[in-house]
Amino acid sequence: MPVHAQRPNVCPMKTLVVLGVLAVIGTTTVVLVNQFGGWNTLMGKAWAITYEVTTEPAADGPVQLRYLENPDRYKKQPPKVVTKAAPVPFTHEVVVNAGEKAEISATPNGDQVLTCRILLDGEKVLASATGARGQKVTCETTTSR
Repeated sequence: MPVHAQRPNVCPMKTLVVLGVLAVIGTTTVVLVNQFGGWNTLMGKAWAITYEVTTEPAADGPVQLRYLENPDRYKKQPPKVVTKAAPVPFTHEVVVNAGEKAEISATPNGDQVLTCRILLDGEKVLASATGARGQKVTCETTTSR
């Protein structure tokens, strides 16, 4: 008597139902993500920015700084403004969301000449400026999307 291979008992209706549910979940996810502006908006595409301020001659005390940074690299949010006094040379790494402005300004406490720079990944100069003696200096750029 010949031995016949047994086929597993597969119900095509169950398979179709599972595939249908997966299709609905996938489509719903895509629609929701697009409704909220896409993956970059939901997850946030961010740039690693380094702000630098130097002075000539060396400053006796701190300079007044104002710069922009994103509070959370994983969320698309407008940048917040940070204001503080700090000694120079000043270097600070921040995160700025794609399409947002990166900006730093510094006001000397005397007749120093201040220079600012904005660097991408600590290397590529995105903006640079040198102020007049005793005057505020500002560097700004908008990050690309």
